Amino acid sequence: MVWKPGPDGLTALALMTWAVWLTVVVLRLMATTRYLGQPGGVIALHEYLGFIDKFRSETPLYIPGDLHGFHYLPVMLMIGTPLSFVDIQLAGALFGILSAVLFAFSVVRLAQQITPDTPFASAGLMLAISTTTTVMALYLLQMQMLMTAAMILAAVAAMEERPRQMAVWLLVAVALKPLAIVMALLAAVVVPRTRLPLLLGIAVLLVLPFAVRSFSYMTTEYANYIRQLSHITDAVPGAWDDQTDISTLLVALGLDLAPGVRLLLRLAAAFGTLVLSFRITALRNAKATGLALLVLATCYIGLFNPRQENVSFLVVVPSVAAIGVVMLSRDLADWRGGVWLGLAALIGTKMSMAHGGWIFPSIMIVIWAGLVALMASPGRWVSLIAGLPASELRPRMAESGDRARAKAV
Repeated sequence: MVWKPGPDGLTALALMTWAVWLTVVVLRLMATTRYLGQPGGVIALHEYLGFIDKFRSETPLYIPGDLHGFHYLPVMLMIGTPLSFVDIQLAGALFGILSAVLFAFSVVRLAQQITPDTPFASAGLMLAISTTTTVMALYLLQMQMLMTAAMILAAVAAMEERPRQMAVWLLVAVALKPLAIVMALLAAVVVPRTRLPLLLGIAVLLVLPFAVRSFSYMTTEYANYIRQLSHITDAVPGAWDDQTDISTLLVALGLDLAPGVRLLLRLAAAFGTLVLSFRITALRNAKATGLALLVLATCYIGLFNPRQENVSFLVVVPSVAAIGVVMLSRDLADWRGGVWLGLAALIGTKMSMAHGGWIFPSIMIVIWAGLVALMASPGRWVSLIAGLPASELRPRMAESGDRARAKAV
């Protein structure tokens, strides 16, 4: 027997979840804005403004042998420059409001794709599950929330079969925070029509700073950036503040791998992620492909990014929660949906540094096991996300393939 939520239940769910999330956002932004007006405390926004000043004066941005400092593309400083023209409290309020609004908008757009009959209730549930990570994002005022929103909107564009729009959102995400390159690379490989826009767009992002800073300064900074990224990749697990990736879990298990072995592990995981993406994309279902690229990219970041911290799991939560929402939207009695929502909520829970180094990646291992189980059979994933009975899947996929070939001709 399939249990479906009634209209009154959906309305109550939407009102309750949206009220919880909006209340948390307002209270957190008020507290953060007050904090910005006090002397002494330093959060990411202070650091961004400091690096904007360094960029203006052509002072070094990247320190090759340091694990801390600036890890974004120089173009991000150009995007953030307007924040340096106003009072820091106003800058924080504007930055936080923009982050929350774009994030909520992206989640609503995702919900419209995966549960078109109940978008606002589904979006509210995903936002409520993201509450703890939202609190941390609005406390730190990093680019994490904006990057995540742009990646979600890129996935929505893929679901709507708008590859150029997908490429634009991915370029926005990369410009804000380079971690989004994971999804950009996946898209470039498995969605051919995004390749040229992404290639040209990334070239523009890299070249643009040369228009406002000297050639020698920019070439030196890019060279130092490459050295810094290499140093981060080779760093001893746990040396980074709050680091929580696959290497910290392995160290907790007594496996302290050499830098080269850790790199091979990440490359092997990237290859596996690419294989899953290819197999799902081959069935030519836009909705299934878009969500697959989002969840695979964000979960790869969550487990295999050597810079992953236990305060930066916002990027993982919405896509994992989306899987649970899809399952529960079809049958409230489907316990698997509750498990996926539970994993999304758990990964977003703030834990102490003493335990985060192994707890967070352990949860990510469980999530990855679930993803592999869902995606190992591409038809099963497409059937789940597209809402097609298994008996209709192959014929409809064949029709989709025929249409694609006709367009090519």
